[in-house]
Amino acid sequence: MEAGYDKIKLWIDRTIVGGQYPTIANYLDSAKQQTDIQTGEVKTFGRIEGLKVSISAGGLSIIGSLPKFLFGSNVYPLNKRAAAQALEKLADILHIQVSEADVTGIEFGANYLMKHPVAEYLSKLGTMPRFDRLQVTANSIRYGGKGKQQPKVFAFYDKIADAAKKRMEYPEDLENLLRYETRLNGRLPYQLSVPEVKASTLTEPDFYRKMVKYYQDSYFSISKLNQIKTDVMSEIKSPKDAFDVLVARLISQTDPSQIEGFLDELKQAGVFTDRKNYSRLKAKIQEVAHKANITISDDLIKELDDEIKNSGAYV
Repeated sequence: MEAGYDKIKLWIDRTIVGGQYPTIANYLDSAKQQTDIQTGEVKTFGRIEGLKVSISAGGLSIIGSLPKFLFGSNVYPLNKRAAAQALEKLADILHIQVSEADVTGIEFGANYLMKHPVAEYLSKLGTMPRFDRLQVTANSIRYGGKGKQQPKVFAFYDKIADAAKKRMEYPEDLENLLRYETRLNGRLPYQLSVPEVKASTLTEPDFYRKMVKYYQDSYFSISKLNQIKTDVMSEIKSPKDAFDVLVARLISQTDPSQIEGFLDELKQAGVFTDRKNYSRLKAKIQEVAHKANITISDDLIKELDDEIKNSGAYV
């Protein structure tokens, strides 16, 4: 499936809106006002077909899923052409120019119909450079930081299980639907190395290609747990080879979070004075776990690799 935009966060400065600003609240569903007791500032909150809208003295923020807004469902994310349609629809409803809005958050991803239960694929995903691996549930994994501020998050989860938990409707004939999405928040120009990210930027071919590449490269930076060769004994020529086979076997049978936990223990204990040694140790573990003469690509990982590659086939 082609990867694309899902949830976005927009900020429209009041100066962009101009004289139409006082009338925007009239176009919201279930609009409510809230007054700050200390400052006296009045804010208006409402929705537009699922999008959350907040109007303050300085401007308005719009947060929500563009595919849900345009199609009523986010089974299929939006490519650059569909994103343009969604933004045009939003501009028509609000009667303002939306294209110059600042984009402060993007979710970019796709749903993949897999052959086996989603949890089986997630168990094969290992560590990701510079990010922590958090096993949220058996059906979800998140890579990111441990603090409250999460400028970058890479999430994998069972979309059907997630929809059921949120009481969302999904086609009954779908199963084994794996969702992989990249979530970027704050300072998007810095994160993506571009001059600016406006609403109109989302529809530009070069930017869309950049998002697809970033999405795919992030996935392929994650270490994967491969299968040990059945005839691996024929590859053993020395005690070192035997040691590598043993370690590779143990790694393949170990939950990746346990390896991350061990590395965290080393850091907390201050075992190495040079912090680069933690990265070197992680690289050494991955090197042994993926030695070409010991392991072969896991069938489930190969299937997921192919799906991620195909997500950008039509860019």
